[in-house]
Amino acid sequence: MILDSRTRAAALLSCAAFFLCACGGSGSRQTATVSSATVDGGVVATTSVLGALVRSVAGGAVPVDTLVPVGSSPETYEPAPQDVVRLSHARLVVLNGAGLEVWLEKLLRAAASQQASILVLSDGIVVSPSSLPAAAGRSQSARAFLNPHLWLDPIYAQAYVRRIQTALVRQFPAQARVINQNTAAELARLQQLHRWIQAQIATVPPSKRAMLTFHDAWYYFDKRYGIRDLGAIESSPGKEPSAAEFAALVDRAKANHVRAIFAEPEFSRKLADQLAASAGTKTVIDLYDDSLGTEPGMDSYEGMMHHDVSAIVAGLKI
Repeated sequence: MILDSRTRAAALLSCAAFFLCACGGSGSRQTATVSSATVDGGVVATTSVLGALVRSVAGGAVPVDTLVPVGSSPETYEPAPQDVVRLSHARLVVLNGAGLEVWLEKLLRAAASQQASILVLSDGIVVSPSSLPAAAGRSQSARAFLNPHLWLDPIYAQAYVRRIQTALVRQFPAQARVINQNTAAELARLQQLHRWIQAQIATVPPSKRAMLTFHDAWYYFDKRYGIRDLGAIESSPGKEPSAAEFAALVDRAKANHVRAIFAEPEFSRKLADQLAASAGTKTVIDLYDDSLGTEPGMDSYEGMMHHDVSAIVAGLKI
């Protein structure tokens, strides 16, 4: 019996729901309908940020869908049955890798798609361990946690775009001309973004260039632009600091004259506010890194980075 796309999608949803429950997927999660993009056999990216980079290369030539909703963190995401349907129809699945999407493997098994190619954007790039210093009282295992946030460095984002280009041309050769044109335009935008960030950071006195964040997303960005990375409140996703670790963070913030504690809106601001109050500094809570934002202009990688850099520079100048 041959199933049409709607019948097959319904069957997959039923199987996926059973599979995810059997594997322990529970709790509240955002749900979404299956888009025509994936039913038609396009690209599925894991996060909204990676999806934005893929769309910048694909343009309108190739349909693109994403798994993790805007405003959610891929590090704590709980998959939904609809995600299995998306993956089952995809011709190309784009993920970051480096430990970001630990939940994806079981989804790929459930989807059991024979047509999808997998593009791991971080492959071949040296991924650093978490930048959390040993002095913070972290265990060796916590400090060995890999930092997957390569995309927040626009130079690495350019490497991602080139890999996306190669994969799209391989999967959709009829659209090669459009894909190549879009790639050249996106690389030019990223180069312009890089130069703009350099100019913005240069306005901050070197003595004030130090970041302490809620979670350890900004290591590669800090390294690229000469900002001292003082670590993060969370040693790994979802792990709150002990009392001793929190006290060490307060001491480090004071010793380095930290101007602000930086956090993201998808996480609770409670610990960031407590650290800022204890260290006698401010809290900046509107950085976007794992996800795009919903505000106007925040639906692209460049828009997200312009917003973030403006917030970082303002925070460092407090």
